[in-house]
Amino acid sequence: MFNECAEQALHAMRGHQGLVFFLDLDRFKLWNDSLGHAAGDALLREIADRLGSCTRPEDVVGRLSSDEFAVLMPHCAPDQMRFLAQRMLDAIAEPFSINGVMTTPNACVGVCTYPEDGTDIETLLRHADQAMYAAKGQGSQRWERYRPEMGKISQERADMERELRTTLAAGGLQLHYQPQICSSGAQRLYGVEALARWQHPEWGWVPPPRFIAVAEDSGLIHTLTSWLIDAACTQLATWRAQGVPMPHVSINLSTNNFHLPDFAMQVQQTLLRHGLTGQDLMLEITESVMLDSSPATLNNLQTLHAMGMRLSMDDFGTGYSSLSYLHRLPISELKLDKSFVQDVTVSSAASALTRSVLNIATSLGMTVVAEGVETQEQADWLARHGCPVLQGYRFAKPMPATDIGPWVQQHAERHAAAPLSHPND
Repeated sequence: MFNECAEQALHAMRGHQGLVFFLDLDRFKLWNDSLGHAAGDALLREIADRLGSCTRPEDVVGRLSSDEFAVLMPHCAPDQMRFLAQRMLDAIAEPFSINGVMTTPNACVGVCTYPEDGTDIETLLRHADQAMYAAKGQGSQRWERYRPEMGKISQERADMERELRTTLAAGGLQLHYQPQICSSGAQRLYGVEALARWQHPEWGWVPPPRFIAVAEDSGLIHTLTSWLIDAACTQLATWRAQGVPMPHVSINLSTNNFHLPDFAMQVQQTLLRHGLTGQDLMLEITESVMLDSSPATLNNLQTLHAMGMRLSMDDFGTGYSSLSYLHRLPISELKLDKSFVQDVTVSSAASALTRSVLNIATSLGMTVVAEGVETQEQADWLARHGCPVLQGYRFAKPMPATDIGPWVQQHAERHAAAPLSHPND
């Protein structure tokens, strides 16, 4: 229906300019799955109404698929697209309540121009769709204007999604592990962080941010996380059977994982299958999880805590950094972002902020792990100011599981009588 009406509108506006907007809702499937199809349908109707409030009678508005909408605005010039795209995003992001549950819908928008970017609606929608995916690559609530090179980017993304799906099905990803070291005494092993790695037969090593972003956008993140937890638990059980003294494994989780109503139970079942307990995993989450008030997220957080699993706030200091949730939610560990660590010895602001975080965490009974420690000078400063755990290339790069056992033994021998130095301020 939309295509037919849009083609008629295009025919009527020959010789004039127009804009085509392609909108995609973020996390709609998770909303639909967790609250039910009736709630999902209500949200879609609300989004359609909000788009209608942003348009004129002569504009064409339509829903293309479950969570995708398109708008054709005849007689609009390219210099108007910024205002119009932002107005749509702002309208969509107004809080929405259904069945007593409050949510804030988010979307991404791609825009292209008629006739510059196409003269038929199929071409225009394809180009606007490519722009929308470019916007998604930057985060939520973003918009992008179509550029010809986006066709190549869109194809590369589609190729990566296809290859990642195949690789996950074949169990082709790997886990590397980076040790975390206690800063005092003999620098005993505190734990290791499990990091997903992908070596493609043609592309070589694919940077994790690239394939994880594709997994997030495509919904493969749930399959990826399930594999990661199972593989890490398998390896932890193997190390212990081999006599490797491994305290725990840290695992990175996605915000989207917490929108699955039974996520916590899936984690528990994996632990039980490998003969492990909640204390054997440290679950790393980002600040966006803390700010998500959806019922599924809150229930999963509470259930994981009740199971004895510890939560770690990853990349602390790079996001919203609201201190209010630190005492309200069951957080056991703060991971100080490397952007702070790299400047602690050269920037008075970075050192002051780091000392403040250490003081707050200590008063709340939390452990601080400093990420990205690359120099002895940084390690000494952090140890001197009471940071209990250090992680970074100064101690070890991420390594395959087979290298961890020998590394642990060599590290223990090397540091048995060589604690970090504590020079005077």
